[in-house]
Amino acid sequence: MPVQTRTVSAMCGVALTIGSQRRAMSGALDDIKVIEYAEMVSGPICGKMFSDLGAEVIKIEAPGAGDPARQYPPFPDDQPHPEKSGMFLYLNTGKKSLTLDPATPAGGEVFKRLISKADFLIENHPAGFLERIGLPYPALHALNPRLIVVSITPFGQTGPYRDWKGSDLIEWAMSLTGYNTPTLIDDGERENPLRAPGHIADMMGGTNAAAAAMMALFQRELTGDGQWIDAPCWQATVNTSKIEMAAYSYLGIPFSRMRGQTLVGLEPMACRDGYVYTLWAADSHYQALKKLLGNPDGLDTELFDTLAGRQQNDDVLRLVIREELKKHDMKYLVDEGQKLGLTIGPVYKVSQAANHPHLAARDAFVAIEHPVAGRFLFPRQMVSMTATPAIPSRAPMLGEHNKEILDRLAIPREDQHGLHAAGVI
Repeated sequence: MPVQTRTVSAMCGVALTIGSQRRAMSGALDDIKVIEYAEMVSGPICGKMFSDLGAEVIKIEAPGAGDPARQYPPFPDDQPHPEKSGMFLYLNTGKKSLTLDPATPAGGEVFKRLISKADFLIENHPAGFLERIGLPYPALHALNPRLIVVSITPFGQTGPYRDWKGSDLIEWAMSLTGYNTPTLIDDGERENPLRAPGHIADMMGGTNAAAAAMMALFQRELTGDGQWIDAPCWQATVNTSKIEMAAYSYLGIPFSRMRGQTLVGLEPMACRDGYVYTLWAADSHYQALKKLLGNPDGLDTELFDTLAGRQQNDDVLRLVIREELKKHDMKYLVDEGQKLGLTIGPVYKVSQAANHPHLAARDAFVAIEHPVAGRFLFPRQMVSMTATPAIPSRAPMLGEHNKEILDRLAIPREDQHGLHAAGVI
């Protein structure tokens, strides 16, 4: 999500300012054209990864309303406005907006003309939707054999759950990680699984789809043929639970979220001004932790000197460490613990991460000016590329590029007026 410039930029200091014009620098995907017929999170995050790397991404939005994400908060000063949604502005950096209803006969013809010149189609409609509106994959492939279609859905294009109504919450809940969140609980009957914040399953589905799309692009360079990528968000999230699945596959036992099944440590613990994560399974870690805490009397016993002893007496040891950590500030524990070779780290709030000097030094945020919403800081892409860095620019306003795109398709202005009057664009 974007962060208000006035609260963050001064502290980050090194944030770059980029308006609607990209720098005179080539992007890794400058010659790629993408049609994004998608909304909300999973499809748009996939398209964003293309547009930030220089591809021309034409986002098709419903005439009048646009992407429903335009109605989602946060908004500056909490005033809802379709051009000011932080969620939309972040997920759609660098794209062009074309309002179009491909489900209508006239809209379908415009859609086909766009597809005939595109490298990718990214869509996240329910399985079978494109077929129902007369735009199935075989027809799109016949129209443009080089086209790579990226379909992102909750459960995929095939299988018994193909037509299930999914959501980020449902996909997360079914992902194994959903059940195991939180771990280290004491009472499995009373402590229910929790959902994760944000849109993790949708984000994983979209980013997995973007990675697969790059593989398909390499394959097309070799063969000249496009293909259809079936990217279910559920499987993308399940893929993060490899350890749990391996434990079940190798040992025949389900992964447990109960505290008694884990080694010592491995959970956030309160300190004087927040939380820290630390480990004391290895002997060297335990000795470093003792020194960090000032060798308190409660830890001065041979019972805790071995891993077996620490596990056997975890109920006592954990309480002692918990009370000792509360006597110190986060910065002291992390800075001095790291010097001692202890694996220890802070648990950050959003404001702490947004203002962190390490992220600022790595240009993790970029300031983008939007003519309606204003100027905000946005997270940059997760990796740095020396020759072709990702350079996000502002998100489009609804239908902002209608004339530019329809003119390029050689659709006469009077026909454009007719499409608008008919509600097709």
